[in-house]
Amino acid sequence: MSTRDGSVWASAAPAPAVLRAGAILDALADARGRALSPAELAAAAGGIPRASVVNICAALHERRLVRAVEGGFALGPGLLGLAQSYLDALDPVRAFREQVGRLGDREETLQLATMEGTDVVYLAVHEGTVLMRLTSRAGARLPVTCTALGKAMLAGLDEAGVRELLAGREPFEARTPWSITTLDALLAAVRDTRSAGHAVDDQETAEGIVCVAAAVPGLPTGGRPFAVSSSLLKSQATPERVAALAAVIKGVVRRMGGAD
Repeated sequence: MSTRDGSVWASAAPAPAVLRAGAILDALADARGRALSPAELAAAAGGIPRASVVNICAALHERRLVRAVEGGFALGPGLLGLAQSYLDALDPVRAFREQVGRLGDREETLQLATMEGTDVVYLAVHEGTVLMRLTSRAGARLPVTCTALGKAMLAGLDEAGVRELLAGREPFEARTPWSITTLDALLAAVRDTRSAGHAVDDQETAEGIVCVAAAVPGLPTGGRPFAVSSSLLKSQATPERVAALAAVIKGVVRRMGGAD
């Protein structure tokens, strides 16, 4: 195995037990909260022997990375601390938390996300004083095609780049009757996003919810895009309210990018 700089583990071979532990954790994550028996884990993790599954899960249990529950094993609370440490190490997450903390008490919930492939992946959520039932939480994924965050980040690509990214994926997933399902419609929305400087998801992800987002400019992230969003009820989404929310978000991303 080699690294970009040729250091640390240039000639190291991966430890089989660690690879098996990773496969077990992936299988439990894919189960989305459902406990898996040793036999189910053995099959889901690529045919690991059942005895090895039990031994590895016992070791992971000691580190609180899995829990022994009725019916088998589930993910453990120790993963939350590891995930939080990873997120804290990301400069955009730190910048986001710093900037939203300076806003003081506001009713809006703000969210930071990045793009992985054709998914929006939520990295951090700052709860506002008015709670809303949102689909976003750190680690959650949604399609780039029906989210304001996705459109905001796609606006950083040229049209050819968007076409290449989404080639062969039409019709796109329709989460509501208002979701964009064609590439031409999405490209038009991305053009509108570039013109306005922010993106709007008008009930495309969840009925009754309007979301506004803007991309973070200028972060040293190796080309990885980031964006910040906030949502409001459709019944409250007057043009004035949407414009005001967009202004708040643009201020946050501008300061995250070091413009202020």
